[in-house]
Amino acid sequence: MTDKKYTHKIVMYDVNGLVRTARFESEKQANNFQNWIESWPLLEKLSTRRIGDSSGEAFNMNNIVQINPVEVIEG
Repeated sequence: MTDKKYTHKIVMYDVNGLVRTARFESEKQANNFQNWIESWPLLEKLSTRRIGDSSGEAFNMNNIVQINPVEVIEG
């Protein structure tokens, strides 16, 4: 990861119990990510549903079983 200052995060858990953290440079970006996730059921027919965060990491939403709300990164 770069030295960028990420201000918000969304913590998710995958089917293997691993923690996945999406990082964002603003609350607006984090909220957009969260809103996009909520629309995923409409895209159910896609075999792989991936979405990325501000750091460039992509998450396979087919493997995510829990998504926590947006959190502020303290630091």
